[in-house]
Amino acid sequence: MKLIAIANVVAWGAFWTFGLIALFVELARGEMLIACLLAGLGFLAGVACHLGLCNRIAPTQRIAPQIEG
Repeated sequence: MKLIAIANVVAWGAFWTFGLIALFVELARGEMLIACLLAGLGFLAGVACHLGLCNRIAPTQRIAPQIEG
C-alpha cells in the first residue's frame, strides 16, 4: 500500500508540474503537446492510484457510522 501511495504522490506531482508548464510557459507546439500529454498521464495515474488506495482502505475503515433502523 505504501508503494501505491508513493506512486500517487509522484503522479499528482507530475500532473501539476506539467500542467502548470503547459499553461504558463511559452512553448513550441510540439513541446506544448508533450507537456499536455504528460499532465494527462499524471492525472490518469493519480486517479488510478487514488482509487486503488480507496479500495484497499474502505473495507477496513468506516467513514461514518451505519444507522440501522
